[in-house]
Amino acid sequence: MKKILTLACMLIMGMGLAHAQAEQGQTAAGINLVYGSEIESMGLGARFQYGIIDHLRGEVGFNYFFEHKHMSWWDINLNAHYLVNLKDNMFYIYPLAGLNYTAVDYKGEYNDKGENNHLGLNLGIGLEYEINDKFGVNLEYRHTIIRKVDQGIIGLGLNYKF
Repeated sequence: MKKILTLACMLIMGMGLAHAQAEQGQTAAGINLVYGSEIESMGLGARFQYGIIDHLRGEVGFNYFFEHKHMSWWDINLNAHYLVNLKDNMFYIYPLAGLNYTAVDYKGEYNDKGENNHLGLNLGIGLEYEINDKFGVNLEYRHTIIRKVDQGIIGLGLNYKF
């Protein structure tokens, strides 16, 4: 955990020198293929992004993980990304931070645990490559910090800008 926080602080301190692609008012929608470390399952996600100010965008996302180990799992995320241009306004790195709401439903013989709803924090980092002015792909890792159920999530996504 300390390594993640240290990395996030170093990235944030270095951002003042960089130029980012995110522009105020720019919008994008995307889909993700995700893997959750706690549920040990793949899932699908969707997201909407909005450029709050230059260099900073907000994101609302939803992920559903396929049932595994008698659990179903979904989450809703509200994150902020700070995009840093790495190469020719086509390749970016971004730290992310935000809020998470997670719902876990235990099935079958584990049903006595019922459904557990959790609020948590997201910390992570992502890479984004602009294919053209409308499409981009991204690779992202975020760690969701929840009181009882932390989960690392890695995702591969496709965005469409409009």
